Amino acid sequence: MGGSAGGTVYIATAEASDHTYLYCNSTGNSCLLQGAKCDLRYTIIVAASSDRCSSLRSPPYRISMEPCAPRDVAVDVSCEDRSALVSWTPSPVAGAYRVVAMGADGHEHTCNATSSNCSMSELHCGQQYTVSVAASHENCTSKASQSATVSTGPCQPSGLSATFHCDNQSAMLTWRPSDNAKGYYGCAQAENGDRLCCHSTDPGCPIDGLACGMVYNFSVQASDGSCNSSVSDPVQIAGVPCPPLAVEVQLVPMKMEIQVMRFTWTQVLCAETEYLLTLTGSLLGDGQALFEISSYWTNVTYFEIPLPCGSSYVATLQSRNAAGTSGKSAPLSGTTAPCPPSGVAYRGNSSFATVSWSSSALATNYTLYDDSVSPQKRLCSTAMLSCSLSSVSSSRLVVTASNAAGESQPANVTEVTQHLVRRRDLGEQIPENGNIPAPVLDVKQPSPSILFLQWSPVEGASFYNLLIRNQGGSDDDQELTVYGESIIVSELSPDSAYCLSVMAVIADVSGPESEPVCVQIGQRIAL
Repeated sequence: MGGSAGGTVYIATAEASDHTYLYCNSTGNSCLLQGAKCDLRYTIIVAASSDRCSSLRSPPYRISMEPCAPRDVAVDVSCEDRSALVSWTPSPVAGAYRVVAMGADGHEHTCNATSSNCSMSELHCGQQYTVSVAASHENCTSKASQSATVSTGPCQPSGLSATFHCDNQSAMLTWRPSDNAKGYYGCAQAENGDRLCCHSTDPGCPIDGLACGMVYNFSVQASDGSCNSSVSDPVQIAGVPCPPLAVEVQLVPMKMEIQVMRFTWTQVLCAETEYLLTLTGSLLGDGQALFEISSYWTNVTYFEIPLPCGSSYVATLQSRNAAGTSGKSAPLSGTTAPCPPSGVAYRGNSSFATVSWSSSALATNYTLYDDSVSPQKRLCSTAMLSCSLSSVSSSRLVVTASNAAGESQPANVTEVTQHLVRRRDLGEQIPENGNIPAPVLDVKQPSPSILFLQWSPVEGASFYNLLIRNQGGSDDDQELTVYGESIIVSELSPDSAYCLSVMAVIADVSGPESEPVCVQIGQRIAL
């Protein structure tokens, strides 16, 4: 349009799509239409007029304003797949929309649409998102809409652990808390489909009513009141039985230096339960002579295990069924009765004498008896290693060691006869070798590295010489002096063969050797 000529005035009229009008006039070739609104389309016509005539109107010119900021923004969150559908009131002039969701963790998610809704997926769990929408038309973009705030469902709980309590058939679940969670649901799923659950606002809850012997898969879900999280990774726990309670032991009197212990316990109330008894300990107080003995799995509530004299032990029990094996019961500690005292010596005569002996492992008391009468007559009881006697009239004296577990077998006081005879007959003849009988040797091997030796007594023997010969070489041969008719040997080389024999000594004259007994020594059993 050209400039003004002859006082011509130009009038611009803009008709909006809502049928409102805007006007402006000018004598030049432009004017400003003020008050145009977003979301409206305008049709503009310019007319010229002067004192002499009025021109025709110009052809209409159509223009669209920028879109208004979208209104009524709404967000619908899907709990299952952490997606959201954002919707708003459409703009009549907008050609496209852009949605921005900003999470509290800094995660930004966007989507573009040409309609009045847009779907966003893969939102982060446990986050609060601020959502806004902007509309655009050609080169114009609206202001952002008012923000809408929405929270995604809580994240899957992690760190789930389950502890089964066999005493009350329950399990305690614990896990790490999830952000924005208002509650949790913990569940136990049995193999047969049975399901038990608990609810808590804290990261832990107990599940009661579980069945002993059943295997369960435990899981937990978090909830914010509207959405539940996905289920946690399962943890499998078996309802194993408790270890037996009230373990007791009954001791059978010592026989052949072996004591049988009868262990009993209360039955575990769980179907098809078996029990295993295990004893660990040491022999003769020797920290190197260790042992471990177990029963077989049994469904009865008792078991008998023999142990050598002078043994200390710790007994434990375990239970098992199809679900698994329990932990160990509370340990029961004890000892067997001590072994007979060794090194028994008689010094004195029938008027006054002292009987002494070497200590016996685990013994707390020693008793000297007159074995010539029945029942035996107790002559002395002491915790010391000797007894003094007066007016000794018997040649059959024995000494025993004892503790809370019982009394050992007796050890003969072998020199009493000699002293009594010498007192009566100082001219007795020293026996010749051919008149001394050879003892009969018996060897027991309760463990690979422990030997129990016992032999028949030889009347009048002062002591015995025990000969230990290593079949692999003479460097390890030993000769031991033994007072009494038994001894425990434990300090032999492992993985070696030995032959053992014993001879009686009377008045410094040695008798013939017994028939040798050969054994194989194994490795010591370590705990």
